[in-house]
Amino acid sequence: MAEVERIKTGVIGLDDKLEGGFVRGSVIYLAGKTGTGKTSFAAQFIYAGCIRGESGIYVTTEERGEDIKADIKSVFDIDLEVLENKGLLRFVSLRPSIPSFRGFTQEDIASITKLYVFDFMNKIEQEVKTINAKRVVVDSISIIESFIKDDYLKKVSLIQIINRLKELNVTALITGTIKEDSEALSESGIIEFLADGVIKLDFVPVAEEFKRTLTIRKMRRTDHSVYIHPFEITKKGIRIIEIE
Repeated sequence: MAEVERIKTGVIGLDDKLEGGFVRGSVIYLAGKTGTGKTSFAAQFIYAGCIRGESGIYVTTEERGEDIKADIKSVFDIDLEVLENKGLLRFVSLRPSIPSFRGFTQEDIASITKLYVFDFMNKIEQEVKTINAKRVVVDSISIIESFIKDDYLKKVSLIQIINRLKELNVTALITGTIKEDSEALSESGIIEFLADGVIKLDFVPVAEEFKRTLTIRKMRRTDHSVYIHPFEITKKGIRIIEIE
């Protein structure tokens, strides 16, 4: 059996829980409630590739790229703009404009949805080819799930996005927000089943405080840890805290 090629996640201590890292060419879904560290994780993933010569595309669907870069610079001892200037990283803002769909027929909505997904992925593909990117972050998928109201169209669209990312031969990290009152890991409850891997970030109460934790819920072709791992966000990056 051929050996599975893996890439570094960038998160300190996580690769050991994944037989060495993410499977190259896979699509990983990173889920968590607001404030659990999803954007920090995504930035660390893309940064880990850039410093190894693997250029990356950071697609933002909600926040401005400038705000993400400023936030990351304040949290970590890294400057993403330096990587941009070297041509190793590109930030792409693809924030959707949400129509009301009032007065639209089902056929109209289906056509608009297909065009949106086609345009979304075409822009990512163009950026990937421009710098020969090996890693892609989509931060986040939740607003796209909200944009597509019909459950069938939503599932088909998410399948198309994941398949197109795989066709680009990139390793992709897709973030998504877990609603406060939901048991599902995504807005649609679908993408966690479609992705090759699922990592959940959370807050848990420990000694009258809330600690951030990481759980690997799924990782294809990987004998991964099934434990809940506490982690901290330091100036050097996200670090898994080893429990003696």
